Amino acid sequence: MKKIYRTYNDTEVYKLVTNIKCPYCGREWQEEDMDECGKTYIITCGDDFDEGCGKLFEMHFDAS
Repeated sequence: MKKIYRTYNDTEVYKLVTNIKCPYCGREWQEEDMDECGKTYIITCGDDFDEGCGKLFEMHFDAS
C-alpha cells in the first residue's frame, strides 16, 4: 500500500463559519457568510428546521 503525507502547510480554507450563541436561550450553532468585519447581523434563533426560541438579536462581527 502506498502512502502520502500531508502537513498543515498543505491545507487551505474551504469556507468560514462563525459560531453563534443565542443571548436569550443559549442555543449554539454555526453560520456561513457572517464574517464581514465591522458588520452587524440581525439573527433569528431557530428556523423551520431547527428548534430555538425564535427571538431576534444582533451580532456585531469584529475580527479582533
